[in-house]
Amino acid sequence: MTKLNEILNKIQKPGRYIGGETNSVRKEWKEGMVSVALSYPDTYEIGMSYLGLKILYHLLNESDGIICERVFAPWTDMENELKENGVPLYGLESRRSLAEFDIVGFSLSYELTYTNVLNMLSLSGIPVLSAERKENDPVVIAGGTCCSNPEPMSAFVDVFVIGDGEDILPAIINRYRELKKANARRQEMLRDLSRMKGVYVPSLYRAEYSNGVFDGLVPGEDGVPGEVRKITVPDLENAYYPVKQIVPLVKTVHDRIAVEIMRGCPNRCRFCQAMVVNRPVRMRSRSRIRELCAETYKNTGYSDIALLSLSSVNYPGLGELVEELAGDFSGKGVGLSVPSLRIAESFYELPGMLSAIKKTGLTFAPEAAGEGLRKAVGKDIDLDVLRRSADLAFRNGWRRLKLYFMMGFPGETDSEMEGIIGISRELSLLRKKVAKGAAEVRVSVNPFIPKPQTVFQRFGMAPRKELSRKRQKLKSSSSKKVKFDVSDIDRSILEASLSRGDRRMARVIHRAWKNGARMDGWDECFDAEAWNKAFGEEGIGVDHFASKSYALSERLPWGHIKPDIPEGYLEKELEQSGLSSSGR
Repeated sequence: MTKLNEILNKIQKPGRYIGGETNSVRKEWKEGMVSVALSYPDTYEIGMSYLGLKILYHLLNESDGIICERVFAPWTDMENELKENGVPLYGLESRRSLAEFDIVGFSLSYELTYTNVLNMLSLSGIPVLSAERKENDPVVIAGGTCCSNPEPMSAFVDVFVIGDGEDILPAIINRYRELKKANARRQEMLRDLSRMKGVYVPSLYRAEYSNGVFDGLVPGEDGVPGEVRKITVPDLENAYYPVKQIVPLVKTVHDRIAVEIMRGCPNRCRFCQAMVVNRPVRMRSRSRIRELCAETYKNTGYSDIALLSLSSVNYPGLGELVEELAGDFSGKGVGLSVPSLRIAESFYELPGMLSAIKKTGLTFAPEAAGEGLRKAVGKDIDLDVLRRSADLAFRNGWRRLKLYFMMGFPGETDSEMEGIIGISRELSLLRKKVAKGAAEVRVSVNPFIPKPQTVFQRFGMAPRKELSRKRQKLKSSSSKKVKFDVSDIDRSILEASLSRGDRRMARVIHRAWKNGARMDGWDECFDAEAWNKAFGEEGIGVDHFASKSYALSERLPWGHIKPDIPEGYLEKELEQSGLSSSGR
């Protein structure tokens, strides 16, 4: 403990590593209790902004038989100090090493955090490879959007949770307790857990290849399911929500009350992974949302409330909800924000909402400038509606807009970049009609990545050279009022490889981590050379999994993971898009 205190005096932002925040839960470790370390493979500021972690932390701690603590990826200064002083990575509440926990659970929401998972395990003294773990090592669990294709992380994770975690994670923990009490061995536990809906145990399957091409995943023994179906919380109205949330010691990325008003999305964007993995659509009532906001505010004192969903404008009665909340918090200095406002006719029919929410900026996601391309990718919106929405926002006092586009869609032509530049500049100048000066427009453009479980999952990513040329075109078009932020191409291709790879990517991840890769989502830490070297050492092209197209007859590395969608839905939508997956 003394050594840890010495370390904390040497590093930046020690508040990331000390715990003890208001509303944090510290339990006494007792015989028979199951200890769980919820691990977010990024910094404290990002992990503490993640609603899923807050939900699971408080949900598990409300059980008398469970000890739940938090741990986040240490920044480079803390990592170096832990190594130099022989101090293992620890849970914030008890400061016990992660190796002492029964279960270590990771949230996988972004592929570029994968090396952080390996690093956190290593810093804890837990074997990085699941095959090397002994009877007394923790069971390593992972859940989150990235588990749509768990194969690249299959060598490091014992158990994947496919789908919503609120119901299945407590069930897994309770079953673990029963098995541990019965003195079941590690392999028996994993085999037993694999029979639960929404649970995937990769060590019980064998990947087969034909001439170096993935040819399917085969259960290694009887009783292991050939497919793993997503588990879904059926009712959002009564789903658990923590009203007594931790108030962080360090300013987080999203320092606010975040209430999920709707889970799932009624829109059918063909590139959107979140739309598929979060199906079906479930909603909370306005009265329940107001109740949760009031209770959470009372327990935390946050000055901002965000109403979360994939497409908030599709929430029935959104305008009324915002007006009601504005009334509830009138005079208390509480700001409201509504992320994910889809461009729709209903948007500019909600002037009361616009006058009530914060004026920090509005975000719209046209995704594509050309009408034909928007229809092909399922973003069937009208740019005239976008113009009227922006005009209404400017009339209600907004000065800034943020736009999201993608580049590199199948069927895209060079005129698309001109269209993105043109509509962005037009919207900026539109403010001059109602106020002094053009609007500030921040345009975020990301390369299209054909993610698993989406309609476009079988497409390959656009060639690197093409993406780099388009990126340069957009970057050079930035001005004082209209700024184009375009994702780094190397990192986007890496994200695609990590997202779309088979089990061979696990070897690449392992080597990259050994080469020094970690915190790959951070500009100051990303090391493309560490990854290039790892791909070369494994004899796999850097762009191979990113650019690979899969014919309809080919097996997908993630084909055994089944989301909650009708049979044949993805194939039908692909046909209706008018685009062919056999080539770009």
